[in-house]
Amino acid sequence: MRLDLVLPNEGAYMLEALDAGPLFEGMGWVGLWLSDHLLGIAEDHLHQPSWTEITVAMAHLAARTSRIRIGAGVLVVPYRDPVLTARTIASLDQLSRGRIDLGIGVGWLEREFQALGRGHLFAKRGEVTNEAIEVMLACWQGGTVEHHGRWFDVPPVVFEPPPWQRPRVPLWIGSLGANGAPLRRAASFADCWHPSELDTAGQRLSPRAYREAGERLDEIAGRLVTRTLRLKCDGDPAEVIDKLHAFAEAGCEQAACSFISGSATFAAFCRHAEQFHELAVSALSRPGLATTASR
Repeated sequence: MRLDLVLPNEGAYMLEALDAGPLFEGMGWVGLWLSDHLLGIAEDHLHQPSWTEITVAMAHLAARTSRIRIGAGVLVVPYRDPVLTARTIASLDQLSRGRIDLGIGVGWLEREFQALGRGHLFAKRGEVTNEAIEVMLACWQGGTVEHHGRWFDVPPVVFEPPPWQRPRVPLWIGSLGANGAPLRRAASFADCWHPSELDTAGQRLSPRAYREAGERLDEIAGRLVTRTLRLKCDGDPAEVIDKLHAFAEAGCEQAACSFISGSATFAAFCRHAEQFHELAVSALSRPGLATTASR
């Protein structure tokens, strides 16, 4: 199982965390993941009101590191124009020499849509996201691009250069559950399925439900889709590692580990990240469960 770390681009110590990419790269984490919100929203009980914009933070991390992968977990696609997003991500991928993983999400905070002048898209954000992905994929082919759809109209333009990674930046399709439209979106577009263990109501995704959803996804897609997970790792490390084992047995190949909610200071965050990584690499390196970091 590949072990990645969720960095805070929100809250009191976000700037310290974003400056410390080389530290986490040295710990042996394979990837660093960031989150996508822009504003403090009263309805958002999960996050802090202070933010660093995700793609700017990704560029900062990429510039300060040399090996570690940089992930958007997940980019709320309807917040942004898809051609501009395609150019931003392609530029990040070029400048990082192919180290970008792009998580895709539809968003859930209507007030944030409204504040960005995109409130009219909220009710149809799933449809908007699907068409936006099509636009981005067309752009990433390079050369002349043209698209005429329900939500976006792109006249003939030239998109160069395409991303460093070919045929495209890997798409990690996120979800807050294991059913419905997110699975269909993953079946259509995903290189990786990237659900969250916790949804916005605090409901947990069990390893059994995860396995069953992954099997449905493969059936819908007509191919095997890599299964990954964003995992809350605060609490007893032994219990979290047992949970990692259970998800690995359910087919999970990557975990983006989050210690943000249980770390009041940057020092505590670093301590949790280092101790957990050492324990997890040791525990998961048993036969059949070797981590990417330990290979």
